[in-house]
Formats: sequence, C-alpha cells, structure tokens
Amino acid sequence: MRKIIIGIHGVGNKPSQPLLRHWWQKAIWEGLAGNVEQTANFRFEMAYWSHFLYSEPLDLCDTNPESPLYIGHPYSKSKHHAKGTPSNKLRLKYLRLVEKVMDLMMMSENRFLNLDRLGDYVLRKKFQDLALYYHKDNVALEEAGVHAQKLIREELAKTLRKHRRKKIMLISHSMGTVIAYDVLTQIVPEIKIEYLITLGSPLGLPTIMKKIFKEQHEDFKNTKSLPTPENIVGAWLNYSDLKDTVALNYNLCDDFSPNAAGIAPVDTVVVNDYEYEGQENRHKSYGYLRTPEIAATIHEFVGRQKLPRVARIGQVLTGLFKDQLPDEQTCGPEGLSESEQTLDNHSGKS
Repeated sequence: MRKIIIGIHGVGNKPSQPLLRHWWQKAIWEGLAGNVEQTANFRFEMAYWSHFLYSEPLDLCDTNPESPLYIGHPYSKSKHHAKGTPSNKLRLKYLRLVEKVMDLMMMSENRFLNLDRLGDYVLRKKFQDLALYYHKDNVALEEAGVHAQKLIREELAKTLRKHRRKKIMLISHSMGTVIAYDVLTQIVPEIKIEYLITLGSPLGLPTIMKKIFKEQHEDFKNTKSLPTPENIVGAWLNYSDLKDTVALNYNLCDDFSPNAAGIAPVDTVVVNDYEYEGQENRHKSYGYLRTPEIAATIHEFVGRQKLPRVARIGQVLTGLFKDQLPDEQTCGPEGLSESEQTLDNHSGKS
C-alpha cells in the first residue's frame, strides 16, 4: 500500500502554502540526512489553513521587522546537530507541578477554583488563533455565517479523504494538533491513520481539554481523560521540548485514554534546536521535524516504498541539485526560486 505524510501547521500567520510546504520538507530531509544511515523517500502534502484567519500570508520579500507580514522565523539549518536528549530533572519536576496546579484550578468541580474565565483570557492572549477557532466567524474570506472552525477542519478532512486509500502519517504541530484531534474524532472517524504525530501540542492544557469535553458533550466531572481517536491504528507519538511554553503539559499519556486497539499517546521529550539570528524558539516546527527521534519514526514509516515515476525523477533532481540550493530562500512570487519551484513541484506527488 502506498504511503503519504500529511502535515498540518500551527498557530500564527504563515508564509504562502508552497513555501511553508517546502520548508517543512527541507526540515524533514535535514533530519533524515543527519540521523539515519539511508535517506528515505517520502510523499508529503500540507493541509494549509492560515488563510482562513489572515487575509495575506507572510512575505519573504518584506524586510521590515515591524511589518505584520515580516517572516521573523524562517526555516534555517541546524547549527547544533544534537544527537541526544539531555535530561533535565529539575525542569521535569517543575512542569509536573505546573500540570497539577493547572488541573486543580481549571478542572476542579469547586466553583471557587474553577477559573474558566481566566482560561479563556489566557487563550485570547497567548493563543489568539485558538480563540478565533473556538469563538469567532471567519474574517479573512468574509463568508457570512461560516465559522472559521468549520473551514479549517474541512481543509484537513479534504486532504485526508484524498489519501484515504494510502497509509497515512499525520504530522501536526501546535494548534494543528487540536485541529487534527477534532477532525479524527468528529469529521472523518472512518479514515485510518497509521501514525498520528503531535509536536509541541497544547492538547493537554486544561482549557483546551474542557472545550473538547464540551463539544463532545462529555462531562469532565465524570471522566478526567479524553478518548484516543479510534481510527489511529498504528501509534500516537507525542514529542515535546521541555522549554516549549505551548506544550507546558508535555505528557499526554495521562490525559487521553486508550482506544479499542489499546493505542494511547506515547510521550517523548526531544530537543528543539531551532535558532535564527541568535534567537532560539523551542516551539518552532522546523526544529521538531529534524530531531533524531522524529527522523527515525519517519524513516521507519516510509521504509523502502517504491515511488511513482514522476516522484522518482523529482528525487533524482533533488539529489543532483540539493547542494546548489541556497540555505536562505530567494525572494520570488511565492517565496521560492525558480529552481526550487521545479524541484518542489516534482517532489512528493502522489
């Protein structure tokens, strides 16, 4: 059976779909090249949704750091090439304490401790896109009466339906993990997912969990854990950097009960080494995608699959020209140079 990797991005405005897809692919290729003996072939498609919340994508040609369209965190190659995950027992203890306090305050049946309004305030301030996802109509396309949540979910559902006859690895990042969970449980429960990968996920935050409970008409007072989607047939692998402030509840295994096949989240702590111009960002997708742990998982999934002829040609072209491609993208109509557009068009087609 053919295989496909589908990615869904996280919070915030993004570059154009072709450029973001290209950068995710480069990060995955970087991880494979640096961490496994044999670089695996893979097909990749991006479920892109930021255009439902933002009228214009981030622009690589915009060089003004004060502009709302300036790309402050583009893809950049790793300067560290970390091969292991250093233990941080003090940080682990701190995060476990934070989780207990959050659960006590936000999931309590005691009305004096139940701080739903505070949770919504934090959601609006720290996760504005999630607040829009849960509460606001779509503003980018000005479609009266159409909720942004419905449009965003349908974008991923459409991509999953397109590839329903393949083995699917769904890689979700940040808010994309919430969208992925919602879509798998409510929109396309019939589509089998071989691997669900969650990166820097806020799914374990009590505010998010309570909204999911409410939407699924479940009472959190009777059950403290959410169900693992029944259509995950292989594994649910959750990866978090301990310094990722979005994934404060880094371990999901105690928040989600196993599905009928016994599958539940398996948590792994990784090092997100993303850095650009001296500024690190432990939440950035590119840093997660190239970690040794995720590279090994992707390599195991894709194996030695045979690609269609056009995709094989694309892989050959990539091998011939990858050393000539610039580390920094050139400014163009879609943020890609002409040579990169050609390679990207050939790579990953199904």
